[in-house]
Amino acid sequence: MKALSKQKWLEFIDRMIKEDAGEVIGVKAKGSRFHFSPLDAAADLRLDYDITLLPPKKELLPTCESLLEFDISQPFDVQVKKEDQKKILVGVHPYDMVAINMMDRIYLDTHVDEHYEIRRNNTTIIVSDILNIPDRAFCGSLGTHVVDTGYDLLVTDLGDTVVIAVGTDKGTELLDKYASPRDATDSEKGDVENLRETTGSSYTRKMADDYNWSEVLKENYEHPIWDENARKCLSCGSCTLVCPTCVCYDVEDEMELNLVKGKRTRTWDGCLLKDFTLVGSGETFRESPMERYRHRYYRKGLYLPQRFGFVACVGCGRCATQCLPDIADPLEVMNALAASSMEEKKELPIPEVEVQGIKEELLLPVSATIMQKHKMNDLETLYTLKLDSGKKLEYEPGQFVEVSIFGIGEAPISISSSPGAETFELLIRRLGDLTTAIERLMPGDKVGIRGPFGNGFDTDELEGNNMLYIGGGCGLAPLRSIINYSLDNRKDFKDVTILYGCKDPDSQLFHSDLDRWEKMEGVDLFTAVDSCPDGQCWDGNTGVITTLIPKAKFDPKDTKVIIVGPPIMYKFVIRDIKALGVPDENIIVSLERRMKCGVGKCGHCQINGVYVCLEGPVFNYKDIKELPEAL
Repeated sequence: MKALSKQKWLEFIDRMIKEDAGEVIGVKAKGSRFHFSPLDAAADLRLDYDITLLPPKKELLPTCESLLEFDISQPFDVQVKKEDQKKILVGVHPYDMVAINMMDRIYLDTHVDEHYEIRRNNTTIIVSDILNIPDRAFCGSLGTHVVDTGYDLLVTDLGDTVVIAVGTDKGTELLDKYASPRDATDSEKGDVENLRETTGSSYTRKMADDYNWSEVLKENYEHPIWDENARKCLSCGSCTLVCPTCVCYDVEDEMELNLVKGKRTRTWDGCLLKDFTLVGSGETFRESPMERYRHRYYRKGLYLPQRFGFVACVGCGRCATQCLPDIADPLEVMNALAASSMEEKKELPIPEVEVQGIKEELLLPVSATIMQKHKMNDLETLYTLKLDSGKKLEYEPGQFVEVSIFGIGEAPISISSSPGAETFELLIRRLGDLTTAIERLMPGDKVGIRGPFGNGFDTDELEGNNMLYIGGGCGLAPLRSIINYSLDNRKDFKDVTILYGCKDPDSQLFHSDLDRWEKMEGVDLFTAVDSCPDGQCWDGNTGVITTLIPKAKFDPKDTKVIIVGPPIMYKFVIRDIKALGVPDENIIVSLERRMKCGVGKCGHCQINGVYVCLEGPVFNYKDIKELPEAL
């Protein structure tokens, strides 16, 4: 540990500002509150603050940042936008440093986010021990009033002296270049320890008992407190805005006034907002305020601990301070749950997840050319594409890609072709601005492709089995990929049965495939329409998809059943095939959610503790059947 006199400390800060060590950002007064802002002089820096309005995460994950820039007048003119400005953050409190360490795990441990990584490497963090405790904080109960990792320097203002602990080589270099510290005395080291101990015991707001957040939440998913509090929730998202561990985001394209150049931006988003889970077809998978309110607590106290090993709350109290109806205080909610005497407590199952470290450019689309375009009906069009790099798109049946039209946006689309060819196929339904723009494209035009992403069908596990495929509407697109794979590798599969239902005859998809499948030996195909309006021709089965199940002849114990279709379909199809004796482990589903980023960062596609873009979209039914948000 090192030490500087208060005067030498101020000179240290001033030298960094004046000698261009990088942008020096510190805590400044803003009326009676405090905020992180660029420093003009050391005299502006306040280390005696209680808490800042916004956490310092905004310097590492800005409220709005440019990911890439494009020029749509060129065939595929895209440039990644990377911020390389050096910054020095001064005065970060320990709990905010703990939150940054959590962000590092989320953004750097799994599918490394290059934009965050560059900004993090270019930022020097100087942590300051807490001198004044925020009114609504409970850091003492979580142990986040102190921190021992992540920082470059940690300073303790003892009045006339500032004691400095060095955390990294970057911190050593900073001190050597801009200050001449002496070694701290034993007395000064003791004063630092006493201050931290006093701070930890001075928090008046505490966890009522020694309980584990995850265990408490597992047992209280149906607790009445969620509905009671959510009735007052304004769904404003203020709690997520000020939270240092809320890191979900949205991505949008912005065009300049010339309508030629633009940029793709990332902005903060929050799970309390109604449209957070909205998908292109119109479904909102967490529609009620109660579901959204509850999800925020479970994400922080159960889902992220299960995935990363930490409770994503640092006890700063910002959310409680900003919430107008005063229902966002984690301490009050968790204490109430821990003291609950509910007669029946049902434990919420959380599947095991595997955290994978992958480092590659994941946010930059690559160029692909439309080779063919086949109009299937008024809404759906099948596109054949080829990567301009000349490489094959290596994918598994059931995976998806993110398709970009620069200036409009990006959306997840399931791959509908069997793997192995030089080209790949996407079935796209015209629903919004992006898909409408894609429909206007012709062969020779280009789109952006990211991926493939997600967990596809396990072909090794499926081989050697009888197969029953059940598809509804557009669900035949991802189902077609695995159907054609099993038929391309016919010797590896036993009997194949296909059930396909759609709204009406005019909305039926893949006619040539249906004709081919119907003629193949060892393949039984049954199709149906919900109804046949006047003027449409149909002489087949009429009724919902479940009316086809009795027609299928299969051994329920020796058949893998794959189901893909609209959300409402799953409940009834699964009910009927289970009634025939199909075991849970033989049922496989592919689920739709808002897979915005594709790499488990943005949070939109989360189903309880799993991400559809990572662990899905293909799931074994036995693994998700107890998850309330799955089906």
